[in-house]
Amino acid sequence: MNIVLYVNSFLPNIGGREIVVHYLARSLTMLGHKVRVVGPAGWWSYRKTRYEYLVHRWPTLRGLFTDRVAFTQLLLDTTIWGCDVIHAHSTYPSGFAAAKLKAIRNIPLVVTPHGEDIHVIPEIAFGQRLDPIQRPKIEFSLQKAELLTAISDSVEDSLLGAGAPQGKIRKIPNGVDIDRFQSPVSTTDVRKWLQFPEDSRLIVTVGNYHPRKGHEVLIRAMPIILESEPRSRLVIVGRNSGELKPFLREFALEGKVKLTGPINFPSITSNDSNFLNSKKPDWLAGIYGSSEMYVSSGLGEGAEGLSLAILEAMAAGLPVVATNISGNRDIIKNGENGFLVPPDDPAHLAEAILRLLNDNQTRIRMGADAKDVAKGYGWQQIIQKYLAVYQEAIDLKKQEKLNG
Repeated sequence: MNIVLYVNSFLPNIGGREIVVHYLARSLTMLGHKVRVVGPAGWWSYRKTRYEYLVHRWPTLRGLFTDRVAFTQLLLDTTIWGCDVIHAHSTYPSGFAAAKLKAIRNIPLVVTPHGEDIHVIPEIAFGQRLDPIQRPKIEFSLQKAELLTAISDSVEDSLLGAGAPQGKIRKIPNGVDIDRFQSPVSTTDVRKWLQFPEDSRLIVTVGNYHPRKGHEVLIRAMPIILESEPRSRLVIVGRNSGELKPFLREFALEGKVKLTGPINFPSITSNDSNFLNSKKPDWLAGIYGSSEMYVSSGLGEGAEGLSLAILEAMAAGLPVVATNISGNRDIIKNGENGFLVPPDDPAHLAEAILRLLNDNQTRIRMGADAKDVAKGYGWQQIIQKYLAVYQEAIDLKKQEKLNG
């Protein structure tokens, strides 16, 4: 197939969506399909960055009818290089531009929402569907797409709530690179890089900062944890984590909590033809391999889809302490591969973390169970599900033409 993965953001910007698209593109390329990532910004800034697949970055024309510009660029790209199916990642803006394109080129369209474009949490003003301008554009993309994919039950519920027809939705979870998270960096090097003592007991959470992620709740739990286990150290990985510095000062946690900011993805490099053999340390995999557990402290329903970071941690053999919300419940079985705790509750969060810190046998058993679960989400399995959806979308379009 000639497949376009259409996005408005991509590596080296780090986020769950960007990483998923990378693995989709790589896996499709390895299977012999013609695939390219189209639409991300950085036409000039990232012009020397190379991948195992094509990336078409179009110039950004700020303030000049953004939707119309995106549509025109996608039209040109698909006209020049061809396309059998477009897979848009997000209902808006990517899905909307691809849906508008159907009026001219009528290319089969698959749309995958990734969180903020489909979930809504009115209490914290989270979700693009709360915007009266964006909401009808999101609904338009849902109606025009041949098929929609949902990474979790909560995303499926949000799609239905946005007016998506039930018959269009196909459940495909996020995939994870199992081989990557086998601790390629020594635990001593990781602690040195984090500037933590060698006997530190690491707790990790990964995610770009947003109030819905509940980082503040986890920070409030840390004094309770430290009182029982002074060697505990928290590592928070993700963009904009500097927003949390006032909380660290408030709870006197400087030196006990490390805000790493975003950690570069290891499989990309600038102007380097030998990028597949890069020897740069994979610090994120190293942090997972050096930690004793992963924590996901999302505040409420819609805060998570199916967390890629949780899957990565499980692939590394970590048990998970997570809030009992949609998305988390899809993969965390309480008492088997982790613990589920009430949202926005530092005391219960600390209690679950300490249970794992204080019980090596349970922690090891849960970590092994988590690793077994993660194996079912490897990209070899997940890519076949996407290929089936692409073929179904193409077949639906052919049938539509036959029916007039």
